[in-house]
Amino acid sequence: MSNSSTADQPIDVRRLIAEVPLEEHARRADASHDDLTPEHWSFRKPFAPLAKVGPNLTRLGAMLEAADLSPGLRVLEFGCGVAWLGRELAQAGCQVVATDIAPKALAAAAAHDARYHPGLAGKLRYVPYDGLRLDVADASQDRILCHEAFHHVPDQAAVIAEFARVLAPDGSAVFMEPGPRHSGAASSQHEMRRYGVIENDIRVQDIWAAAKARGFARMEVGLFTIRPQMLPLGDFQALYAHEFERGPPPPRPAADTYRDLAIPVLEGFRMFVLHRGAPPATGPDSRQREGLVAGLRVLSLRRDAEGLHLALRVENQGSATWLPSGAQRGAVNLGLLLLKPDGTLAERNWRRHPFLKTPLAPGEAVETRLRLALPAGAALSMDLVAEHVRWFGEPGLGERLSLPA
Repeated sequence: MSNSSTADQPIDVRRLIAEVPLEEHARRADASHDDLTPEHWSFRKPFAPLAKVGPNLTRLGAMLEAADLSPGLRVLEFGCGVAWLGRELAQAGCQVVATDIAPKALAAAAAHDARYHPGLAGKLRYVPYDGLRLDVADASQDRILCHEAFHHVPDQAAVIAEFARVLAPDGSAVFMEPGPRHSGAASSQHEMRRYGVIENDIRVQDIWAAAKARGFARMEVGLFTIRPQMLPLGDFQALYAHEFERGPPPPRPAADTYRDLAIPVLEGFRMFVLHRGAPPATGPDSRQREGLVAGLRVLSLRRDAEGLHLALRVENQGSATWLPSGAQRGAVNLGLLLLKPDGTLAERNWRRHPFLKTPLAPGEAVETRLRLALPAGAALSMDLVAEHVRWFGEPGLGERLSLPA
């Protein structure tokens, strides 16, 4: 006969979800925010608590890299809590809707903004979530970010259906969550036993089944590292020499080092993206950072009373197609950088010159002309820029022009 009491038995999260009504799940989630004030430490995330800053920032960085964000995007933060993430994205230029099932969390977040961030009015909007339907219009969001909140959801398939409804046709939902054994962890058992909240497992195969049924086109799961694998200097140098200088195998096999970096993520975390649209049929383009290489050749350069006259040949020497010039994300423009007489930077974003009316494939080239009124004594350099993505030659000063007298 077992001497274990009922309290000692592991909590089955599936049973917890099934036996507790949705309204009670919502009430418990709201009660967990009883101690919130506009000065609560949770507003300092991801830099609090201090002992978790490293892993927190690593996971957040991996998630944001996968989210492929840029100013102007419409972003829904699901399960926002006090919206520390949505607040940063709004300040970076995104149009953010932050939603949570806990009214107390949203009220504290709004009070915090009113006191410390009044300039966010109109950029960050708080929307209560009733556990069934998001109060957001169909196809109105470019991205959904769910940072360690989806494992609290009682009906994952129903939420995925809502995500499919509110995402734009080319939108995506990006998640950072614990893994498939989360409910059995000691910390999860403690939270469920003490507060009655859901600490569910995240099984990407089940989520993909629900997403595919709702029209999502594809799913990607990311590998990343949580903590650096610290090596003695000699081991590090030996590994580098082996990988990049054809050196002998290091004392500690490279495969073991890489495995140690990956295993904690495989065991404990899932960062994944659900895409509404299929990959571009034309291959990579200038909305991604990779494959952007340009050749710039000056065809003519002269100065007269009207200013500086410049003719250029611009060639796509990379592997990504350039999108037409403009202000939208990934549009390729000629960027003109104003320099001081000594060659140091005076103004990076001095001028933009649109020169592409149609996409430019790898290997293709175009010619363009422009006239500039250059300040007296100033110097000039140039580089291409994929808007909201990168300067082609970053982080340098571009190609400096030899100006005529």
